[in-house]
Amino acid sequence: MAPTNSHKTRCGDNRFHRKITLLLVTIFVLLMVTISIAWLVMHPHDPGFGVTSLSVTNFALSESQVRGRYEVGLTITNPNKVKTQVVLHSSGFLLLPDQWHSVAAVQRQQQQRVFLEKLTNESVKVDFEVKDEHKRVVPQVLLKDWNKGVVNFNVVLKVTVIFEAGIWPSKDKKLDVCCEDLDVEFHSQAKDTGKLLGIGKNCSTKNAAERA
Repeated sequence: MAPTNSHKTRCGDNRFHRKITLLLVTIFVLLMVTISIAWLVMHPHDPGFGVTSLSVTNFALSESQVRGRYEVGLTITNPNKVKTQVVLHSSGFLLLPDQWHSVAAVQRQQQQRVFLEKLTNESVKVDFEVKDEHKRVVPQVLLKDWNKGVVNFNVVLKVTVIFEAGIWPSKDKKLDVCCEDLDVEFHSQAKDTGKLLGIGKNCSTKNAAERA
């Protein structure tokens, strides 16, 4: 039996739809490859982070808890020729001497966004509060250091970096910003208050996926 006109029409429609689908998939793949090559050529670097100040208030120790408020002054530098946005998330970590454990820290305000033009830097304050809910023994060395007036801290901040380059779709990257070996001197008369010794230090970054 010879195929009817309606059968021929359906076959033609199916071939047309397959061609359109293949064309759209090809365009999408080529677009993704073009975008990937463009970002590979631009190759944006991670922003630079540095601690310029660290103030501690309401610091308190018990046999099993650490508490306090921490205001961290940061300088963020954009080394790229593309605009960069840095999102400072509302959570972080405070690593105490010898990294005996990490203490969760919560930013007292909503996450902050810092907008950086090409090859510029910005200063920002990050205000954290620590209320350690884990019942673990606080080591005697920490109590001794506090009584002596100087405690060493490491601060880890969670950030998302968003690179923006004209008409191209933005590129996101999640980082842990590690600011280490920060000596804080506590006042003899007000032992719950302290400030960073020295002029500050540079921080290192690593991909958040590498977080242990």
